[in-house]
Amino acid sequence: MADAKLWILVGNASRARLFATDAKAEADWSLVEEFHHDESRAKSEFLRDQPDNPNAGTLHGPPGENEPQGRRELEHERFARELSGVLDRGHDRHAFDKLVIAAPPEFLGRLRKALSTRVRQRVLLDVGSDYSTVPARDLPERVPLL
Repeated sequence: MADAKLWILVGNASRARLFATDAKAEADWSLVEEFHHDESRAKSEFLRDQPDNPNAGTLHGPPGENEPQGRRELEHERFARELSGVLDRGHDRHAFDKLVIAAPPEFLGRLRKALSTRVRQRVLLDVGSDYSTVPARDLPERVPLL
């Protein structure tokens, strides 16, 4: 599998970068695509006044979509599903043989849940760290491939 195609997804709940390389650790990474989910970062929208909700702040269930925390979680899940769809399409095109994912632990958990079984079977490694702001040239030093 020395010539295996490897994809590396590096991101967090609001942005991600997808790189391709071969399975050799010394190979260069090439950027395939960048993704932005501005809705996950729109904190001012999450924190603005919400309509009165008689169940807000009670133990009647998880935060609703209209509550700041519930809206944020919903957007994080949407972005995880969006990225999962990209990986599914890449799998269907045989664009990669193995996959490495680096994301903060909470978002990594969301991604794992969103991945299809066929993509999940291609995951070589997942790293619970946020490297979304690390320059692309420095990523190979931070994200282990072997």
